[in-house]
Amino acid sequence: MPTATRSATSNPTYRIIEKLSKRWTLLILHSFTQKRFLRFSDILEMLPQINSRILSQRLSELEKEGLITRTVSGHKPITIMYAITQKGLDLRRVFDSFAVWGRKWGKKQETKGAFFRTLIGA
Repeated sequence: MPTATRSATSNPTYRIIEKLSKRWTLLILHSFTQKRFLRFSDILEMLPQINSRILSQRLSELEKEGLITRTVSGHKPITIMYAITQKGLDLRRVFDSFAVWGRKWGKKQETKGAFFRTLIGA
């Protein structure tokens, strides 16, 4: 009897990697682990290599996925604040694991590949 195979898109690990693997996405999310509420300009300061258009796209995608929220103040000057949701905060353990792995293997990989440079957009 043949075994049923699941397609890659039905695999939850594949789906989350696909959503988070766009350039800058992980670093934008990581910036919220340092400060829970951020303005657009705060993120640009934290990630000076990213351009405004890409940041705007990624923030919109993260909001659509329920990982951050966007709040517009009603008074002048209008302020837009982004906040990480509980769903986004649940990724902290993933970032902690990245940090452990990076401390162990990151420096050893610097001469062999561009993985970390690509991750940070350098």
